[in-house]
Amino acid sequence: MMKIKVVLFLCLLCCITACRSGKKNSAGNHESADASVSIQLDDAKDFLPSWSKENTLVYHVIAEPGSLHPINGNSQPNVEISLYTQMFLVTTDYENQGLAPGVIKSLPSLKNDHLEYTYELREEPRWDDGSPLTVDDLIFTCKAVKCPLTNNPHVKPYWDNLAEIKTDSTNPRKFTFVMKQPYIHNIGFLSDCPVLQRSFFDSKNILSEFTLKDFDNKNFKPDEHKDLVEWSNEFNNEKYGHDLRFLTGLGMYKLENWEQGQYITLVKKKNHWTQHSPDYHEFSYPDKIIFKLNKDDNSQMLEFKSQAMDASANVSAKTLMTLKENEEFNKNYHSLFTLSYNYTYIAMNEKPDGVNHKNLFDDQKVRKAMAFLTPVDHIISFVYKQYSNQCRREVSNVSPLKKDCDHDLQPVPPDLEKAKQLLDEAGWKDTDADGIRDKMIHGEKVPLSFTFQFLNTAGDWKEMAAMIAEEMSKAGVKVNLLPLDLKIFVEKARNHDFDMMMGVWGGSSQNEDFTQLWHTGSWISKGSNYSGFGTLQSDALIDSIKMTLDDAKRIEMSKRLQRMIYDDQPYIFLYASLRRNIIHKRFGNVNVFADRPGILLNTLKLLPGKLGIAMVDGVDPD
Repeated sequence: MMKIKVVLFLCLLCCITACRSGKKNSAGNHESADASVSIQLDDAKDFLPSWSKENTLVYHVIAEPGSLHPINGNSQPNVEISLYTQMFLVTTDYENQGLAPGVIKSLPSLKNDHLEYTYELREEPRWDDGSPLTVDDLIFTCKAVKCPLTNNPHVKPYWDNLAEIKTDSTNPRKFTFVMKQPYIHNIGFLSDCPVLQRSFFDSKNILSEFTLKDFDNKNFKPDEHKDLVEWSNEFNNEKYGHDLRFLTGLGMYKLENWEQGQYITLVKKKNHWTQHSPDYHEFSYPDKIIFKLNKDDNSQMLEFKSQAMDASANVSAKTLMTLKENEEFNKNYHSLFTLSYNYTYIAMNEKPDGVNHKNLFDDQKVRKAMAFLTPVDHIISFVYKQYSNQCRREVSNVSPLKKDCDHDLQPVPPDLEKAKQLLDEAGWKDTDADGIRDKMIHGEKVPLSFTFQFLNTAGDWKEMAAMIAEEMSKAGVKVNLLPLDLKIFVEKARNHDFDMMMGVWGGSSQNEDFTQLWHTGSWISKGSNYSGFGTLQSDALIDSIKMTLDDAKRIEMSKRLQRMIYDDQPYIFLYASLRRNIIHKRFGNVNVFADRPGILLNTLKLLPGKLGIAMVDGVDPD
């Protein structure tokens, strides 16, 4: 069985110096949120007559991938499915909250002052046609990622630091990555993209005609190379993201079916090279894994009560708490709230265009007033109810689970009078006695009225938004609620087409590169700096943080950035989300992690029950 090393967080203030110990939890229904970063649950002692004996795992999701292209696909569902269909050079070490080798023998040896990293491929990995994984496949993958014509702008910045790949004349499986400069993710960036089979994606070996230096050269004109244009047009083709015949990878599972808007089915590959692997990343216990789409809370509850779905980490807190009140549900399922690195936030548009979005939140005093008007503790109590004492308020942009979180920063308390004072000082007053504050801006009388956007994926969000709007109205602020589908929500956020928005950022245990969310370049390029936060000083600090390998120095710089963000108030930080976990008790070897996705489906093993299945420690008997 997989051995889990557990980090216990006894209380919020103990995060930095938490003790480490092994921990296993009972298989019963959990009545309080577990305060562990990773846990292992006891297997059920009995296999109940009503439980299915079919070794198919049905996993509940609330969104499907826009594409399953191994490089160009850009969604969390794509990332999660790739864990089972693809293989990576480096992967997440869920047990120890770090990195682990994937298709390499070990994490790299280091030379030349953090600029050269030497790896060696394992002998076992084989493509579905029986051919071995080679360094040629690896070099092709790197070129495909960095090619200017490849449609993967969300990935390219993380691979920009890769300068060259050196092969080893004495060992055909050995290679060295040469980096341009020290960077905290000079190893971790390899967990972003799976290794691709060169002969499948580039049968004519077109990319061998080009080097990484070519793709880094600002004067290189890819459109002038006919072969490269033809290759990239083919590689970017939607068939590599949707057509089952072209969805291939090194992983233990392959795509069997994709019914748009309903489900995606993965089937275990027979005689796969991982079948006797002792590494839990490479287990493949379920014969099939079905990702079943269901966005409706009531329908989700019905499906779990009827045992139509086996697992989820995507139900709302309200749905899980309602299910936990049902005796039959508790007999059939493990269910528990656990910590995660995700956090919920409210972002304000600091750089509005002044036309479609008025100049409301370009004033720091107004942003701070909004924070004083947001009833965060009340929201937490509403969302998590009896579990609210386990939910942590998020105070900065760094998870309280991380050692660089600045615990000296204090949550902004609800304070109606302080909010009114700040709005008065900012010139927002109710001059026409209509109950809404207003202000003259560029000769125009502008009311303090705005649209508040949020996802429509769960009822909790609408009720949370309504609570916030009600509190803000007490200070003469009019809030217009606008629930949106995920695709539209993200599109409007990236285009800075919002006044105020509420969202969630997913996080991980890895060191933070703040560029994507907080660098001004990410606002200019319509990246993920939705609010428009940043100055030359904060940009310089972010650039320094990602290149500082000394932990102590980087942690101090990270805390400086947190204080900058705290003082500027581009976000109202709400809470660090508790993950809502459901796993059917007919499956054993259940481990739940703070790191996303929280549950590794390939490790869930159908219990022997009356099937007479022999059980070998961590490995299928076949």
